[in-house]
Amino acid sequence: MNSPAKHLPIAAFFLFILGIKIAFFLFNGSAGLWWDSSVYIGMSKYLYSGGESGLWEPSRPVLWPLILGLFWKFGFDYIFLGKLLSIFISTGSSIVVYLISAKYFSKKTAFLAALFFSFSPSIFLSDTLLLTEIISTFFLLLGIYFFLGQKNFLSGLFLGISFMSRFFQIFFALPVILIYLFRIFNKKGAENYKAMLAFLIAFSIPAVPYIISNIYYYGDAFYPFSIQIFMTKNTGWRFSQPFSFYFMGIVRENFLAAFSILGFWLAVKGRNAEKKYLFVIFILVFALYVLERHKEMRLLIPLMPFLYIFASHGIVRLSKIFRKGMIIFMALVILLWASQAIPLLNQGDGKKDAQEFRDYLHSSEIKEGIWISSPLFLAASDKKAEELIYYPLYNSSRAMSLRSKINDAHLVMINTCDILPCPPSDKNCGKETEKFIEALKQNLRLMHYAVSGNCIHVVFEK
Repeated sequence: MNSPAKHLPIAAFFLFILGIKIAFFLFNGSAGLWWDSSVYIGMSKYLYSGGESGLWEPSRPVLWPLILGLFWKFGFDYIFLGKLLSIFISTGSSIVVYLISAKYFSKKTAFLAALFFSFSPSIFLSDTLLLTEIISTFFLLLGIYFFLGQKNFLSGLFLGISFMSRFFQIFFALPVILIYLFRIFNKKGAENYKAMLAFLIAFSIPAVPYIISNIYYYGDAFYPFSIQIFMTKNTGWRFSQPFSFYFMGIVRENFLAAFSILGFWLAVKGRNAEKKYLFVIFILVFALYVLERHKEMRLLIPLMPFLYIFASHGIVRLSKIFRKGMIIFMALVILLWASQAIPLLNQGDGKKDAQEFRDYLHSSEIKEGIWISSPLFLAASDKKAEELIYYPLYNSSRAMSLRSKINDAHLVMINTCDILPCPPSDKNCGKETEKFIEALKQNLRLMHYAVSGNCIHVVFEK
């Protein structure tokens, strides 16, 4: 029988991690909201107000807005509590990283992997940004943990919830399904069919109601997915990065991640099936990330647990060469990593340019016909945006469409850098934008004009 005291060191370890994250949040200040997090805040208000407040983007998953909206609905400080909740969720992910590593690798690997994951700059700095990468990674890790433990129903359920918090997580479920199929064709047996069926049924529990609701709201079960694909293809050029981007970014965050190569090799050549499954899941999904043009380090967060597990596995195995000097070797590894990671743990302030628009919106008595070029303008307001100038894609067609219904606009707030430059293939976008701005000048009053670098800030009122 295990004594509770046996688990005190690891409990203290995670309380330390949680304490550091909360202290950083409270005393060092939290980062300003990002574009995506402002969208989720707007959607949360829209959901709980019946469409009377906030904004709506059909291409976004609804789980995170549903959670954030509860704080807003009951009158709490939804931004503060949302960020605090995100810190707890991130720490929960670290715990699951430890559990996976301890069960299928070693406790030393588990400790190192959880440490790397908890204080990886991309993860640490995203803890309070209210982005879906954090919450979706938590449910993803639970799904993988239960999959490796052959808890097929729980695995499918949590991977389905992860998918409902970030659509791209479907690509983690696909390798899992491939592994089920491999088991079926390689080992036969009714138990393998039952395992896959249980997984698929559980995955459908959160996904199917959402798909059915799409038919009711949009007349198309897969409309959010199709519009997301459209946006990925047509807006990704803004974030287009070379093939090497993630490789270089990983090394800049943690040069010890290079030891994952050794960890991969050990897993592939070994006899442990669970380690091989983790490798298959990682390598297949990582290939998709690398091939996608749109690249940001925060997008890689769901894959970082796997990367750090294998890197830690490689480091621990290498440390055995030193035998009596193993503790010194491990301490040196952690010290070298900390010297690289700590200087990177500084938060940005978000987009400061949005504050002047937030202030204007707060002081304005206009409550309808509000058009915005960025969701950041609306994050601290309970008003509703009638038109998202940027959504789903700002181009010449969108400019013409907005111009055709200019009479519906009562308050228009534009930062030109939110919508420009136009897509490179759209040659008429510049001219149509000029016509759109001219129509605003003719039909509304120019209330505010400012220049910030290459960006022009304008506010029009009817």
